[in-house]
Amino acid sequence: MTIKPPPKIQIAITNNSQKHWFIPHDQAIPRPNNGSEITQILVGIYTLDVAKINEVDQTVYIDFYLGLQWYDSRLDSSLSQANLSPYQCKLDQVWHPNLHIINQRHLDKELDEIAHINPQGIVTYRQRFYGQLATSLDLKRFPFDEQLIKIELISFSYSPEEIHFIEAEELNGISDEISLVNWSFQGLSTHSHAHYLQPEQQDYARFDYQIQVKRHSSFYAWRVLFPVALIVFMSDLVFWLEPTQIIPQITLATATMVSLITYQFILRQELPKMNYLTAEDKVIVGSMLLVFIALVESVTSINLVAGGYRELALYLDDILKWLVPILFMGLAAFAFWV
Repeated sequence: MTIKPPPKIQIAITNNSQKHWFIPHDQAIPRPNNGSEITQILVGIYTLDVAKINEVDQTVYIDFYLGLQWYDSRLDSSLSQANLSPYQCKLDQVWHPNLHIINQRHLDKELDEIAHINPQGIVTYRQRFYGQLATSLDLKRFPFDEQLIKIELISFSYSPEEIHFIEAEELNGISDEISLVNWSFQGLSTHSHAHYLQPEQQDYARFDYQIQVKRHSSFYAWRVLFPVALIVFMSDLVFWLEPTQIIPQITLATATMVSLITYQFILRQELPKMNYLTAEDKVIVGSMLLVFIALVESVTSINLVAGGYRELALYLDDILKWLVPILFMGLAAFAFWV
């Protein structure tokens, strides 16, 4: 048994004298109607299950069927009356679009790579995939966010001028028995377009299957917003104490600050390290500022009383005891709903 060496990457010279990669593709079987006519490929994807969306790893565990169908006149038995019965063969024995799932991370296949051919020359390929896909999540509005789960198909052999993907609307769909919790499905969409590959300086045909999902926010409202509100309102009790009660004021203000910082660290373990603040982060950071204001005001009122300005200290307490809750509710409304 001999193992063929991998094809060498050649350097091609473009018209503007810039070098780019050129990766030779195996096209031993020419494309049907190889010429000016575009080969139409019907694409159907049915999602069996979406088990989990992992925000930290930016991945989704998914189980789906992929179906492709195209016409090859060279296999049309009705033209020659040679064979009027359907048959099947290995996929690499007929022409196929050489599809790859470019955002797959650990996908497994369940079925054999078989092409089914009917007497009219219609070639059908079916496969079941299950495993992890990479997904780019926009978490700016977390936990009131909506996301797109994508299955990105691309042909690394043919451009949009050679093949064109068409959605099979009757085949696309999602099973009713989805195990994904804390999310609701909003709809499906598909998009057939060109994918420009910079190393080869060439466009390739691409097909995107997109599932739009929305996070259930009520869980996070009780788990995040309500506890943080309690901590902020607890710090507001500082303004209801007499300025002369030094130890209770300082103890309460510092305890609420430590509680909020600890709570923030626990929540951040569920999200990746990002260069922007989510809506949840804005509420927590804003709450930290409000709690810090309570700590600063406690120290200020204590010093005012010690300096003989008790009335001024009580005046500051009266203002902030109502201002802090109002600022917190405004902060929450701005972060979550604006």
